[in-house]
Amino acid sequence: MKRKSKNHKININKYQTNFLLELSRGIKLGIINLWRNKLLSIATILVIAVMICIFNSILAVNQITQNALQTINQKVDIVFYLNDNISFSEANAMREKLENLEGIKTVEYISKEEALQLVSETYPETADFLIKFNLENPLPPSISIITKSADDYDQVISYINKSRFSEYIDYSQQDLGGQNQQMVISKTAENLVGISNFVKQLIFWTIFIFLIGGALIIINAIQLTIYTRKNEIFVMRLVGATPNFIRLPFLTEGIAYAVLSVLLSYLMIYIVSFLIGIENLLFNEVLNSINLPNIILLQIILTIALSVLASGSTVQKYLNKKLVFN
Repeated sequence: MKRKSKNHKININKYQTNFLLELSRGIKLGIINLWRNKLLSIATILVIAVMICIFNSILAVNQITQNALQTINQKVDIVFYLNDNISFSEANAMREKLENLEGIKTVEYISKEEALQLVSETYPETADFLIKFNLENPLPPSISIITKSADDYDQVISYINKSRFSEYIDYSQQDLGGQNQQMVISKTAENLVGISNFVKQLIFWTIFIFLIGGALIIINAIQLTIYTRKNEIFVMRLVGATPNFIRLPFLTEGIAYAVLSVLLSYLMIYIVSFLIGIENLLFNEVLNSINLPNIILLQIILTIALSVLASGSTVQKYLNKKLVFN
């Protein structure tokens, strides 16, 4: 029994040694093939890198667009003019209640005195005129609301109109050239929501279509690379190489294509953006709003998966074929 156990252990060690030796030789051969077929390798890497670069540019445009729409949304705020006789405690209670409302980003209460101060900073001659003739401050107190999204405008207006705070609103001050301010805000919100939804749909389908097309181009590029070297597979079969050993160099090359292509694509984006003068836009605004290391890692993993899939399936096709040399 001891002798059998010892022999079994020797066989396992031998198998592990052979596996590691075959693995190291296959990887080494793959690296050698990359250099030996350097023109073909460079062409394949460039094709994949360009596809990833275009895809990343689309993602960058999407991020810039979303940031711009979000900024526009935040520029349009809702202002409710309040009655002059509203007390500070009532205004403060209204502000606190609105701050807890879902979809609200900021709520600011501006008293009559603060409103006059703001006007005096912008139009000092107007404030001086009021002070000079001892006129009463005609500016009403107000509540200024900024929502997280344009979708929340109607919700805020509806809440105000239905709540007890509606009695504090001076609706005579809400008229803008014959139009109710709430109607203007609602129409603006409707337009912003429509634009946002259209842009989101456009970017989504652009990314989806390019993702499918880009994946097919990457797979085709790797399959074409292996096709030009199919005789190598036939030679390796003739000399008695195992199927796993034949696959390994091509899988190694596929992984190398993936990693080098992703890194090269980001280098291309940096160079192009630097040359046309938008490096600040891409690498400050966009990159600050995303997790770049995770995105690069995800793209490397996905590109490796595509490369391994394309390499493995193409090599398997030539492993199953009859030995025919062209």
